[in-house]
Amino acid sequence: MPTQLVSKGATHTRGKTTTTTTTTTTQKKKSTGSVRTMARFAVAASAPAGAVTSSPGVQTRSRSKGGGGGGGGYTRYRVSAKSSAKPVDGDLKKRKETIFTIPTILTLARMFAIPFVVLAYTREGPKAVAVCTILYVLACFTDWLDGYIARKTNTFSKFGAFLDPVSDKLMVTVILILVTYAAPPEGLCAQFPALVPFAAGVIICREVAMSALREWAASAGSDVRSAVAVNNLGKWKTALQMSSLGFLIACKEGCHNNAVLQVLSYIGPVFLLGSALLATYSFMVYFKGIWKFMVEP
Repeated sequence: MPTQLVSKGATHTRGKTTTTTTTTTTQKKKSTGSVRTMARFAVAASAPAGAVTSSPGVQTRSRSKGGGGGGGGYTRYRVSAKSSAKPVDGDLKKRKETIFTIPTILTLARMFAIPFVVLAYTREGPKAVAVCTILYVLACFTDWLDGYIARKTNTFSKFGAFLDPVSDKLMVTVILILVTYAAPPEGLCAQFPALVPFAAGVIICREVAMSALREWAASAGSDVRSAVAVNNLGKWKTALQMSSLGFLIACKEGCHNNAVLQVLSYIGPVFLLGSALLATYSFMVYFKGIWKFMVEP
């Protein structure tokens, strides 16, 4: 990098003062450090306005003056001080949240499958029962799959978080109405006809009351919301519900001397009754935890 040195001196001739100027240009060899400096200056020149582009090792130009012989002086431009400032990311745009993630699409597909489940259940014949059972099993599988994908990919959608419990409750409520409307003609349902309607009524009432409780808790503050957060009781209740409803759908038109269907015709109503009792107990646990917030002044 060329460095220009300009020096000024004074010469006295016959009482007059004559000023002479000598310009000396010294050519230095380029070193690795100066090449890096030039490259960093180029990056700084191309950076957006307002952004801090200095980083450790970037050199800046400074001006210094020094004295010379004979009362003169010189002015030298040189590369000197280093700056250790780091880039500022304050002007970066925030990442937009994706609404229609893969888990959200799976949740929507589960909701769109509900009318087809109803249509297949109201039809007669083994093919209709098979189609209804397969659709319901796939819907339950997507309920697990969307949560698994969301955890593995670390994706979150506010719309999906709202839609997931809604789709689950819609599916369960519709299937409960269907199995109450046309319960399996064999097994425990034939021996105790009121069992399925009773369990279905308890579960639906619990879901309505729980939705109202969570809505009130959402407007009461973070401490109240934490008291109605989902716990393991709710997960076990959901697992029993999903299993029992699948068993009842499979036995919709009887067992036809099938040993597996005969077993399911007894297990299904028992699981459904167990899920109703567990739903009642879990609601009491939630209500007990939130009661203190209701009675305090």
